[in-house]
Amino acid sequence: MADIKYPIGIQTFSEIITENYLYVDKTALIYDLVKGSKYLFLSRPRRFGKSLLMSTLEAYFKGIKELFKGLAIEQLEKDWTEYPVFRFDLSPAYYADPARLISRIESCLENFEREYNLDSPDKNISERFLRLIEGACRKYNQKVVVLIDEYDKPMLDCLHDDALHEALKNELRGFYSVMKTSDEFIKFAMLTGVTKFGKVSVFSGLNNLKDISMLPRYNALCGISETEFRSNFQQSVKDFSEVHDIPEEETWGRFRELYDGYRFASRGENIYNPFSVLNAFDSEEFGAYWYASGSPSYLIRLIERRSYPLANLEGEKRTQDQLSDITDTERDIVPLLYQSGYLTIKGFENPFNSPLGGLYILGFPNIEVNESFWSSLANHFFRGYGQQSSFDAPLFIEDVRLGKPERFMVRLRSLFADTSSEAETDKEIHFQNMMAIACKMMGLYVRTEVHAHRGRCDMQIETADYVYIFEFKVDSTPEKAMEQILERGYHLRFEADNRNVFLIAANFSTKSRTLDNWIIDIYKK
Repeated sequence: MADIKYPIGIQTFSEIITENYLYVDKTALIYDLVKGSKYLFLSRPRRFGKSLLMSTLEAYFKGIKELFKGLAIEQLEKDWTEYPVFRFDLSPAYYADPARLISRIESCLENFEREYNLDSPDKNISERFLRLIEGACRKYNQKVVVLIDEYDKPMLDCLHDDALHEALKNELRGFYSVMKTSDEFIKFAMLTGVTKFGKVSVFSGLNNLKDISMLPRYNALCGISETEFRSNFQQSVKDFSEVHDIPEEETWGRFRELYDGYRFASRGENIYNPFSVLNAFDSEEFGAYWYASGSPSYLIRLIERRSYPLANLEGEKRTQDQLSDITDTERDIVPLLYQSGYLTIKGFENPFNSPLGGLYILGFPNIEVNESFWSSLANHFFRGYGQQSSFDAPLFIEDVRLGKPERFMVRLRSLFADTSSEAETDKEIHFQNMMAIACKMMGLYVRTEVHAHRGRCDMQIETADYVYIFEFKVDSTPEKAMEQILERGYHLRFEADNRNVFLIAANFSTKSRTLDNWIIDIYKK
């Protein structure tokens, strides 16, 4: 087998090159990037190569030509000029208060002042940053380069704490606005992060940024495109196939199902998750590497607070402006799920042929994210999921497939009694979500808030032989729920359907935190 070194966890460009790790050449795109704009912003999910991109930019602007030998940019760049480079990385710390943020930035400033032999005056971080930019430019007679990696880490740490979030945002707003004030001294500036907090938020002091996050031209700037995967990993696939004794084409297909499927623009190739791909080849095993590398706890907290109907995530549609701004997560969590990498662009439609853009159709990118996302929700909401609990997926599946709604509802009552959430704001949607999570873990086709004849049905489950129509009430009666099903005709769209249709009206008790009663009827066609 070939001795291929995979850069697991290595984000330093110079180390990857000098130590002969596998490197997917992005330097042609990087050259295009630096020659076309001055102030840039890029949003990509965690562990997608943003830090490696910033490290590569740092080496390029420091003029370290020897590191780029044999890469595309070697033939493109004729003048290897050395610039003062200030690269900030805000990812290492956990920002529990503004003092921790200031301390982290001060530490970075001290390192730059030491590297470029500049004074360290006793001023606030914004004034100090301004003095550093001007001083380096005048001393070395070259404009400076500013790279800020994971700019949003402080604000992501405190999404659950509105007061702290506002305090950190105000501190960062002043710090980032220095770049606009210092425009005449700056050659190039770029910020990266997982999310974008809107033009009226942290970027209000830096409104000259060009957001390239959703431009088709830079769709493959981070991650691994299908073309890159085929050209860089042929030997890796061959070795993996030999270890597992499976055909190479099956290995290609399995990697595509598990780790491909991301897209960050209206057009362009699908993108593989680089962290999962490299770990799978290095470990010679398939696994949920990206998902396991970071907890989505902040998303789960928001899902609880937002009371968003989870079963509708697949197929959600948003405009580019909506996807680019997560300022109001209380109103809409879909942009945050997209920017965090749990949803991706699956299609694009422009029904009115507007030159200003249309709607992006969203969905889960691949098997790794889909299965892991629902499993994490089950782990959070159902006590003991995966160990000993009332959730026994095969039994639920058997009830639904065999047309046993009464048995299904009895199991469901036990399951809801075993939920752990106390933070839900909309109790009806909370119980719908519990149903959606349970059904996803069972592999059932479930939809919530389904538009019907005169209204919206709470939930439907469909199998090859049966349709289950649910209406849930909270602290009411199942009779009122059944009355709503019949009055609004939720069942009428199945009039010509050969399947048996069950009408299930149920009531949730907030006191017992589970189902206290239900009625089951069969639609007589």
